[in-house]
Amino acid sequence: MTIRPCEWDVLHPLDGRPIAVVRLLVLGPNREPYYRAVSPETDRSQRRLIGYWGTLDHAHDGVLALYEHASRRSLSGGDLPPSRPLVPQKAPPQEPPAGHRPGYAARPAKHSSRA
Repeated sequence: MTIRPCEWDVLHPLDGRPIAVVRLLVLGPNREPYYRAVSPETDRSQRRLIGYWGTLDHAHDGVLALYEHASRRSLSGGDLPPSRPLVPQKAPPQEPPAGHRPGYAARPAKHSSRA
């Protein structure tokens, strides 16, 4: 059993500097997995949100792509322009409809045969 959420460091591919910290969160009424990336400051109160993705691979690729676009240089080295495509972020969890109980399928108020 894991007591605290999983956490990964995204490192610069050439020099190994930390670029971001990615943490698995379970959010929303359906308990969906979200991978939140923040800046890698040692003091947690100084960290800045980078984004949310649906998988660890998307979070890793998304962080590297945003880093490339912000620095305007490829992570492959040299003075090449950014080469990684931006990865779409995961939309925030939706609120359940009124009267919906977590863990239960949404049901119509009346059966279709009685409507």
